[in-house]
Amino acid sequence: MTGFVSDEAASDALNWLVGNARALGKAKEKAVLAESMTKRIKALEMARSDAKTVAEKERDALASEAYLLAITAEAQAAGEYETMRALKDAATARIECWRSITASARNLRAA
Repeated sequence: MTGFVSDEAASDALNWLVGNARALGKAKEKAVLAESMTKRIKALEMARSDAKTVAEKERDALASEAYLLAITAEAQAAGEYETMRALKDAATARIECWRSITASARNLRAA
């Protein structure tokens, strides 16, 4: 054990980074796709509207059930991606902390 971060915790963090790289990429893919789909749904709903003005068509689109589902899916995808990114950042910080602690320990032993 080296201070706050054990060798095992650093190893676990590295394993998490390696093991979840694809999942993080997929979460980003899903978030980008969901954002684009929201824009597409809005455009489709505006095209379906019988309203006369663009503002009225947009109002109808934003009030539609399809748009609500799209923005909900977008929010969920963004939440999943941000969770994965936060976990990645935490694992990276754990490894950096471990590196710093072990380097300091080596310097103390060498002194």
